[in-house]
Amino acid sequence: MGRPPRGSRTLSKDDVLKTALQLLDEGGSKALTFKALAEALGVTPMAVAHHAGTKDEMIASLVAIAFAGSDTPSEAATPKLRLRDLMSRYCAQVTKHPELAKCILENPALIGSSLTGLTRLIETEITAADVSGAEARTILCLLVDYTHGFAFAAAAAPRGALSAGDFTPALDWVLDRIE
Repeated sequence: MGRPPRGSRTLSKDDVLKTALQLLDEGGSKALTFKALAEALGVTPMAVAHHAGTKDEMIASLVAIAFAGSDTPSEAATPKLRLRDLMSRYCAQVTKHPELAKCILENPALIGSSLTGLTRLIETEITAADVSGAEARTILCLLVDYTHGFAFAAAAAPRGALSAGDFTPALDWVLDRIE
């Protein structure tokens, strides 16, 4: 397969990333290959690499797109309500793209600025709730781990079997431990 004739296909980074996210969502990280992307886009693997960079660079770009806005502060009235809002929004994002979240868990270097910012916001709200030290770290881990676990379960369950209404009662139980 040689280079396509000049002007036969216009390819952009957005095209590559949109298709990459679709392949990842549908088949997991093993389905996300330059060859599969090239076939889906009707171009060569080199054309994909030219626009997307390395696989890690491509996944980092997908993280930036899929988790954009994660680091937007909540405007709720109290630290507990702000934590509830932050975690609920994040859960919705992970539920939409669980395979991408798994990529981050497998390679934390892919976390990106939005998710780093979200972590800082969570830590700030835990501190604002007068929790510090080891207890603050425990609350952070509980919130993040519960959110990931729920989101992965919701994504794997039959459509509509788990919803945000199922997520928040246990989240509230954890948040009620903050006094």
